[in-house]
Amino acid sequence: MAQFMQVTFSHQKSIELAIKNLEMQIGQLAKQMAERPTGTFVTNIEKNPKEEYKVIFTRGESAEKEKRIEEDVSDKKGEKKKR
Repeated sequence: MAQFMQVTFSHQKSIELAIKNLEMQIGQLAKQMAERPTGTFVTNIEKNPKEEYKVIFTRGESAEKEKRIEEDVSDKKGEKKKR
């Protein structure tokens, strides 16, 4: 019985410590959110200088779609080029 109580007490202390750490992290996040200007994103957005596009396939799509897709794309001058 004493061993059970000791183990239970140990688990309770570790849970209390985890909750305290979570409270500190939430406090830090709240402080960061309060300091951030409203209506803006935190990330630095930069224009795609090469005008390249990336394709992401989901697991549900067939393997045939995962092959490299070449598509005619018009550049700014109206010339066709392969991507």
